[in-house]
Amino acid sequence: MIRSLKQNNYYFNCIVLPIGDYLGYYKWEMHELLKASFLADTSKELTTKEFEDYCEKIRIWALQDLGIKLMRPNDYE
Repeated sequence: MIRSLKQNNYYFNCIVLPIGDYLGYYKWEMHELLKASFLADTSKELTTKEFEDYCEKIRIWALQDLGIKLMRPNDYE
């Protein structure tokens, strides 16, 4: 199953925007940088599990390297 709309909303609102705000990037710039750093290809074709793994890698990186604790999916409505 391809990633869900809820996952997509979570990703942009709880991962891309907070990191982009912190680093000074626009939404789409940050999205492209994250893809380039954490994916070999596009994020469009990821399954729900693969997409969650991608988000987890970013959350770990953000905490370890930037000191940003990002919201987890279960915390997002």
